[in-house]
Amino acid sequence: MEDTCVDLPSECWELIFDHLHRHHHQFLEPVSLVCKSFLSLSNPLLLSLTLSPHTISVLPRLLLRFQRLKTIVAEEFCGDLDALLSQIARSHLSLQSLHLSKQKSAPLEGLRQLGSTMKSLKSLKCYNFGRLCDGDLIEISNSLPWLEELDISYPTVEETGESEGHITDAGIEAMSKKLRELRKIDISGFAISNSANLVSVSVNRLDLNSSLFRSSLQTIENSFICARALSVIEFSSMVISDALLCSIAKAHLPLKKLALSHCQNFTLLGISSILHAHQFLSELDLRGAYFLTDQCMKDLSGYLSNVTSINLAACSKLTNSTFFILTKSCSSLTEIKMERTNLGEEDHVVDLVKNTRIRSLKLAGNERMSDDSLSKFASVCPNLQLLDVSFCAGITGGGIAEILKSCDDVRHLEVNFCVGVKSFGADSKLSKLGVLKAAGSGICDEGLVMVGQTCPWLLHLDLRGCSGVSTKGVKEIVRSCKGLREINIKGCLDLNAKFVARMVFSRPSLRKIILPIGFFPGYNQRDFLLRHGCLVCCS
Repeated sequence: MEDTCVDLPSECWELIFDHLHRHHHQFLEPVSLVCKSFLSLSNPLLLSLTLSPHTISVLPRLLLRFQRLKTIVAEEFCGDLDALLSQIARSHLSLQSLHLSKQKSAPLEGLRQLGSTMKSLKSLKCYNFGRLCDGDLIEISNSLPWLEELDISYPTVEETGESEGHITDAGIEAMSKKLRELRKIDISGFAISNSANLVSVSVNRLDLNSSLFRSSLQTIENSFICARALSVIEFSSMVISDALLCSIAKAHLPLKKLALSHCQNFTLLGISSILHAHQFLSELDLRGAYFLTDQCMKDLSGYLSNVTSINLAACSKLTNSTFFILTKSCSSLTEIKMERTNLGEEDHVVDLVKNTRIRSLKLAGNERMSDDSLSKFASVCPNLQLLDVSFCAGITGGGIAEILKSCDDVRHLEVNFCVGVKSFGADSKLSKLGVLKAAGSGICDEGLVMVGQTCPWLLHLDLRGCSGVSTKGVKEIVRSCKGLREINIKGCLDLNAKFVARMVFSRPSLRKIILPIGFFPGYNQRDFLLRHGCLVCCS
């Protein structure tokens, strides 16, 4: 067997490692430790790198090691951001996406150096910046004129009404003229210009009747007519009219995504007109559309045959009937989000038809939902992979056990603050479960023992605030789950602080442990554990 493995061509190993990376990227680390050959074959598969204060000192070696990186994330970076970008610019990478956030100002010098060497950079995210002005946008545009996606959303500085030191419509317009390849811009939190050069527009916290909005409805309608390539429209917390939605419908845009999250003033007429005109829509977000009823959704379902993801969170009048209407009528659906609706309430009897394409159900915050309803949902979604029923007080461990019997492909389960969930049953099918979030739930040591016995591939476990959890249960999890990467036991007070070091040494796969306040080790011990590959922290 050993000789066969050694003689296996490198191309075959690359295919094997690529398969591991696509399904569980954490598995690449143990593969890279086997031998130098596996290390050299697995290095090119890492395409994204997230920087932390602990990785900055070894960044030159990381950039040299991972030569095919496409994305670098440096969120909340503390230090000289210009120097960091300069270092990345000298790395000769073909970077495509850079994520920055929560900085006091834009690192213009670093971006200039980045633009001089990295023509491949297409996406730049600079959200939550403390100060951005029109001059910054122009400088970014001059440095990176080939950008296709730009995110400058949610500035942390409060608007004063003065144009100096802030982004205005003039700055957005000047930027859009320079960025000829721009396809998507997120300027949430700003009054925006209406540029026909944009393929995707994301706007937030705007009111068409507000004095902050400098464009008339007619200008907006003309903009949609001109922007023939517009594929994504996202409105959030806006007052919009049926007339605006009808004008979008008449523009015959190639829309793939429409979001009207928590918007007001539009009605079923407006949404019907746009859905009728865009029946190839793949994503629909109607969060907070309070007027929607089960009958409304039945009327709209005929237009949703190509929708793969629908978000109806906070639509308080929707009941179980809507769920079954969607699963029956929308054959392309893979994801349903119905958080904080009226699930659990039966409007009328609906035929239960299986939908084998649905992979994700996010049903958190439905306090009236019972085990019986959950069992029915499971019966029509046999290939479910992600289930979130957090904050559902009526759900018990028995209900979770039943859904796991019907859906043996579940890989991500969230039961946060479900106090009735203490265990999942010894015969639950959890062999593929990789993520279990049970913060504030009723799970106890007995339940953890069962999780340890039935979830051999568990990677992430969140037990924040679980009062029934003690050292005994955590010890069983650490012993049984051989691939465990991260565990959060913050708020679990019935634990032995001396057990932390034993966790790290007995389970080498651990990379992060979040401890209760008061359990935090001294600097020397924390540094010692970090050298063994595990970050121990309190948040």
